[in-house]
Amino acid sequence: MASRPSGPFLKSILVGTDFSLCAARALGFAVSMAASQGARIHILHVLMEPIQAFDVAGALPYVDVSTQREWEEAARRRLARAVASAQKRGVSATSELLWGRPSDAIIETAKKMKASLVVLGTHGRTALEKLLIGSTAERVVRLSPVPVLTVREKR
Repeated sequence: MASRPSGPFLKSILVGTDFSLCAARALGFAVSMAASQGARIHILHVLMEPIQAFDVAGALPYVDVSTQREWEEAARRRLARAVASAQKRGVSATSELLWGRPSDAIIETAKKMKASLVVLGTHGRTALEKLLIGSTAERVVRLSPVPVLTVREKR
């Protein structure tokens, strides 16, 4: 009979957040797991420019630099609060803000940091909603090199 490896199973947990109630619930789960395993968490928020799919005539304004900075500052403040909240519960936490496609950024960050687990909230969208707007959690589950825990929105 093979012996089990000693020590905690989880060392580092990547938590993707869009700052929704669903994401806050997922962060709570991640912090609880990290506390029980002695793991650290890394909270990631990915900003994405609005899609200009129908902007053939230049009719829609593009996001200017000052607006991007405002979004970044607002996100950094929220990330700092999330880190402080995790640290109050005795969990080592860091955060990161990136620009890009959320699913790609989450997967790349999980690889880069050698995460033990990725934790994401999921809104439980219908198939039609996923087709129209996509699902970050669904894409991460399919493509992640590490296990992914999805936490559903409370119904």
